[in-house]
Amino acid sequence: MSWLPRDKDFFSYLALAAIIVYPIYLTSYRLFFSPLSKIPGPWLTRISGILEGKALKEQRRSKWVGELFAENPDAVAVRTSPNSVSFNHPDAVKAIYGHGKGVEGFGKSSWYDAFSTTGESLFSTRSKKRHAMKRRMVAHGFSAQTLHLFEPVVDQMMEKFMLRMDAFARSQEPFDIYFWFELFTIDLMGELALGNNFGAIEAGKPARYSTLVEQSQRFGNFSGILPFGKSNVKIMSWVPLPKIQKLWEARLEYLDFAKQALEKRFQEDRKQVTPNGKARQDIMQRFIEARDPETGYKMDFAELRAETSSLMVAGASTGSVTMSWMTYYLCKNPEVTSRIIKDLEYMFPENTNGARPVSYTKLQKLHLLENAEIECLRLHPPIGYAMPRDTPPQGAVICGHYIPGGVAVGVPAAIIGRNGSVYNNPDNWDPDRWTDETADLATMKTCFLGFGFGSRQCLGRNVANQFVIKMIATLLLRYEICLEDPGLVLGTKEFTIQKPDQIYNVILKPRVS
Repeated sequence: MSWLPRDKDFFSYLALAAIIVYPIYLTSYRLFFSPLSKIPGPWLTRISGILEGKALKEQRRSKWVGELFAENPDAVAVRTSPNSVSFNHPDAVKAIYGHGKGVEGFGKSSWYDAFSTTGESLFSTRSKKRHAMKRRMVAHGFSAQTLHLFEPVVDQMMEKFMLRMDAFARSQEPFDIYFWFELFTIDLMGELALGNNFGAIEAGKPARYSTLVEQSQRFGNFSGILPFGKSNVKIMSWVPLPKIQKLWEARLEYLDFAKQALEKRFQEDRKQVTPNGKARQDIMQRFIEARDPETGYKMDFAELRAETSSLMVAGASTGSVTMSWMTYYLCKNPEVTSRIIKDLEYMFPENTNGARPVSYTKLQKLHLLENAEIECLRLHPPIGYAMPRDTPPQGAVICGHYIPGGVAVGVPAAIIGRNGSVYNNPDNWDPDRWTDETADLATMKTCFLGFGFGSRQCLGRNVANQFVIKMIATLLLRYEICLEDPGLVLGTKEFTIQKPDQIYNVILKPRVS
């Protein structure tokens, strides 16, 4: 029987055959037999994530997904990679992100692991149990009562900002207001998260930290498109491309900076007191004091560091870009602006020139201004692409499509926010749509993902609303604002967040009361 292969040779041949046959089988399955093969999209997305990676590299990931839906106008879902599907329908929002027993199986995908730094943050943790515990611990730090305690810090930073704006108003020289919004938000979040600002407003130039935040998040996005979970970051750090290495070095520097800043915050904690002797009330103080009421658990330094890093990204980046879009649209829509100013002057008759801080408690009653913010976030959500969730092991039916288990599914905020079946004239900026009683307001609110949806909705929403609304209200009371180029049409360019695709200048004039 010498003609039979020896055991060692047999298993070698078998292994070689498997190496050759398995890729052929997998490719054939993905192309023709997988339930996902029935979902429209470029044929290459069935077997590779190359197209999605290319769109990410070109800073147009959300726009690319929008183009896929435009090419398939009757589709409620498109395939963006072998193991990911994006939906564009209200029912998909509730199915994937909603509350209740029916969505318990949809967990955060491995994409989030790329954003876990020194520990899990509220944003990056994939465990529903740990997320619920963290949310219980820190929810009081974002309550209405706490916002009242934060307001003097916001007012202090706004005073510094307005001194700069006064100089521009006196000269009436055109300037890039988005640039100054970024300086304001990085200084404000430094105060709220670390107990000390970066001096960006006074210096008139960005803090190194703000650049590192953007680069680190971009590294995380590149890592997140790989299918290897927590190994992604290490794998990406080995890629010998100069651009990737630059982003990796920025991530390391960013984490080290956060560590040093937080250590300093702890060292100076006893000095951070108010005149009445109580501890300084900022977001980090609330995190430090936070204790889970059910287990007694407190966050350690690594977790606090992770939360700090996440907080700086969420607050500084999204706040500045939202204020920029609001300024642009209010300049382009003077009728809406005049109505808001009229309401502000009625609400603050003693402060028609914006010389004193405006109360956020009162501003919350000015619905047109808040709707102007919401409308900007509908059209230009900071995170435009889908926040991915994994389908449960048994799979799930979403909008009539059976999706196997372990597939990353999601609804891109930038796409659903312009869904013509949900929003009338979806590409028009119209704050009044949010008070239109003839519209389906419930569905419109379901499809508004500017702050996320369900239990994972951004916990810092109220903090962001506070300083964004206060800033725009104060600017409108204090100055006449106009675009240097009245015919300017801004588009969107996607970094980690969606930003205007070009620099634009405004001109300020002191408002005559």
